[in-house]
Amino acid sequence: MRKVILALALVGAAGPFPSFAQQNDDLLASTARDWGGDNGVFTCDQWRAYMAKLYRLADPKKRGYIDEKSFAIIPKASSVFASATFDYFDQAGKGRVTKEEFLEFQSPFFARFDKKHSCHVTAEELRAASPSTQKQEQQPTIPSGHHGLGGGGGRGGGFGGR
Repeated sequence: MRKVILALALVGAAGPFPSFAQQNDDLLASTARDWGGDNGVFTCDQWRAYMAKLYRLADPKKRGYIDEKSFAIIPKASSVFASATFDYFDQAGKGRVTKEEFLEFQSPFFARFDKKHSCHVTAEELRAASPSTQKQEQQPTIPSGHHGLGGGGGRGGGFGGR
């Protein structure tokens, strides 16, 4: 009986996934101005500088690592990481994240929007890739009787790993 309930829960959870992916893309795009966008361009250097600033907030004593307790300042100080947990960064489960590990963590923004892998995303490219822009452009071209499902829009992966 438990297996049946679990299977039904998983099927129900899988239903809203495209909506979740769209919300995630919208969040990535909306918080990008917090760390970059100078002259309409988002770069990996801007991202690294932002991450270094957050790391300095979490490690004011310059211990060379942050733990779960010191990490708590980051979600409070950054809308980008407002819902992030320490475990997101501590993938090895060591209970601490070194400065190098923290700064090398791949940006979900670039994993999603940097199609050319150039560490350079323009505001124009961001608008073109935005789900709300794609939805507006696609809606008039959907023939009647179709529900706009399928295709996937090139999404995949997740956050790009490390």
